[in-house]
Amino acid sequence: DSSVIGKAVRINGYPMTIVGVAAPGFDGVSLGYRPAVHIPVTMKRQVTPSWDALDDRRSRWVQVLARLKKGVTIREAEASIRPLYSQIINAEVREAAFSNVPKYGRERFLSSYAIALPAGQGSDSGMRRHMETPMNVMMCLAGLVLLISCANVSNLLVARAAGRQKEMSVRLALGAGRVRIVSQLLVESVLLSLAGGTLGLLVARWTTEWLLVFAPDDQVRLALSSEIDPRILGFTIAVSIAAAFLFGLLPALQLSSTDLATTFKEQSGGAGAGHGGRLRRTLVVAQVALSFALLAGAGLFVQSLQNLRLTDPGFKATNLVRFKLDPTLSGYDTSRAKQFYRQLRTRLEAIPGVSGAGLAAVAILDRSNWDSTVTVEGYRAKDGEDMNPHFNAVSPGYFKTMGIALVAGREFDMRDSEGAPRAGIVNETFARRYFGDRSPIGYHFGFGAGTNVKLDIEIVGVAKDVKYEEVNEEPLRQVFVASDQGEGSSSMTAYVRSELPSTQMFQLLRRELGQMDASVPLFDMNTMENQLDVSLSIERFMAFLAGVFGFLATALAIVGLYGISTFNVARRAKEIGIRMALGSDRSRVIRMVLSEVAALSALGVAIALPLALWFGKFLQSQLYGVQARDPLTLAAAALGLGAVSMLAGLGPALRASRTDPMNVLRFE
Repeated sequence: DSSVIGKAVRINGYPMTIVGVAAPGFDGVSLGYRPAVHIPVTMKRQVTPSWDALDDRRSRWVQVLARLKKGVTIREAEASIRPLYSQIINAEVREAAFSNVPKYGRERFLSSYAIALPAGQGSDSGMRRHMETPMNVMMCLAGLVLLISCANVSNLLVARAAGRQKEMSVRLALGAGRVRIVSQLLVESVLLSLAGGTLGLLVARWTTEWLLVFAPDDQVRLALSSEIDPRILGFTIAVSIAAAFLFGLLPALQLSSTDLATTFKEQSGGAGAGHGGRLRRTLVVAQVALSFALLAGAGLFVQSLQNLRLTDPGFKATNLVRFKLDPTLSGYDTSRAKQFYRQLRTRLEAIPGVSGAGLAAVAILDRSNWDSTVTVEGYRAKDGEDMNPHFNAVSPGYFKTMGIALVAGREFDMRDSEGAPRAGIVNETFARRYFGDRSPIGYHFGFGAGTNVKLDIEIVGVAKDVKYEEVNEEPLRQVFVASDQGEGSSSMTAYVRSELPSTQMFQLLRRELGQMDASVPLFDMNTMENQLDVSLSIERFMAFLAGVFGFLATALAIVGLYGISTFNVARRAKEIGIRMALGSDRSRVIRMVLSEVAALSALGVAIALPLALWFGKFLQSQLYGVQARDPLTLAAAALGLGAVSMLAGLGPALRASRTDPMNVLRFE
């Protein structure tokens, strides 16, 4: 709308006027997060009434960005920031709220300092750290495919060089020097590589956009770009030229060192022997070796993904749906919001077909978290010990609805209402960490650290361990507190268990919420089975890409094996004709050709085993439930590669077995 300036819009029920439109291409300052609306920070109280913190300097949520003056470096700017920061923290420790902090925590706080970071690519909300290792792994896989491709092209150049031996011999005989011959052949290789690189750039845009369709989630798709910038263009050109020199040099040197007398005397090549034959076989073995490493890596990723899919998340995902809502964004105060949630749970449980409903402040398997420092009754924390378990505020009925078993104690119920003694439930990992073999039931803990922490939360139950942020995480210490007793947030996630189809359940939930208050928005509705799948999106993406690279590598290896088999059959036509004339049958000729293919494949696999083991160690941090040196995966990759190698050699072998010895010998 070109006339949008000045129009009114309601943000969380608050009227605002549009005063500007951001320029195209500006997606905010946080990587992976694209805001649609920008609001003055001074209006935070109106937009998020349940969480203001605008006047609380101890609440850290503001990102500070600054543009450097001309001639000022980032280190100089940092040096000017640090004295101000030092004044702030020294003033903070004199506040009454800091009086109960232990000496160790006080010293740690006072030793902190401010740093300035480049912001040209936006601030990192953890996305770069989250994606760094997967992207490095994918770069290595792409590099291996590039090496296989280069080895393949180099093999073709060697075969082409064999057909140009007489041409080069004539050039050498007429006075051409080796340097000139090598230069000519390298120019041809560079032109070939640049042509391939240019074609790659032409298809890169749409293939990248196609791959981003399989990206893990919207956050990752926002963080990754399919644009080809000057750096990518320069890198592609540099790699193309480097590949041309590295893999075009050996064929060029081989062709320039042709023995003139031998070449002019020979009417046909030997049986694939000599330096050219050894070089071709070496390149094919290298292709097989690299393909084996890629296939093994792809197998590890696929097996890891399968293990994650079979992992017990700690709750029953079938017949379970969730949605999020926040009534405070529609004008509810904290008291009204709590009442709204209590009524919502009662109405959800009354829907025909619903067997349970519960609410939680933190949505599980949603890459969101809430941790806080605690002091545990009877446990003396060491200096620097991590006393920050993960928290969640949940309603009565939550554990039953989620299908999370309690190993001791009870679930939250009406006894845990506002004003009643505070209650908490811990998981098994928390219980083992702080109580060992003792039962934690009846013990207390409290928020905060220091000598005056109020241990006012009684442990009334112990729950089985359940996944918190991701399926592949190790068991975390978790604490559940009663949402009716004041902890948690204004935004809650509702979970509903029902035997009804999810689409029907979604309609019923929207209708029920609309009858309660149509102004309260319902969002992020999903089945927990689908949410489980979404939580594995990065692993699925990596398994998919590894599989694609493994397929490409295998296809290239097949081409290489097929090429050298065909070339060798053509070069050994005379030998094969003589063998058949002396009584060799077709099956023996087929076995002869296939045995050479099998030998090359076996040698490549044997050479690649150490490479695959090393590569597996590099992948280990991205794997779950499978070791990098898993023998079954390595064996499957070897057998699969061996099978396709035999298929690659079968065509040339059958063609060789159909050789007519009379025609061959007459030609020779």
